[in-house]
Amino acid sequence: MASVKDMIDNIPEPAEGDSRVEDLMQDPEYLRMSSQVIQEALKKGFDVLQLENGDIVTTGTKVIVTQYHWDEKKNDMVKLTNAQRKVLEKKKK
Repeated sequence: MASVKDMIDNIPEPAEGDSRVEDLMQDPEYLRMSSQVIQEALKKGFDVLQLENGDIVTTGTKVIVTQYHWDEKKNDMVKLTNAQRKVLEKKKK
């Protein structure tokens, strides 16, 4: 997986006098769609970078929760499944 820095370093510079970027920022369809992409990424907790050429880069991490429980019978730590976790929570109540 490429880092954000590597992606940025590989973006070609726009040619001098290139009005495509300016035109892109005036395009209502681009603004609507890019806004939608940015909002969805932010809702998911991603970092968002909108580049000069109009590209959008999002980065994020997925949080994984794993619960372990001490099993006295086995004298060991046991990784719980979601179903086991729910049963354990009911027993505590």
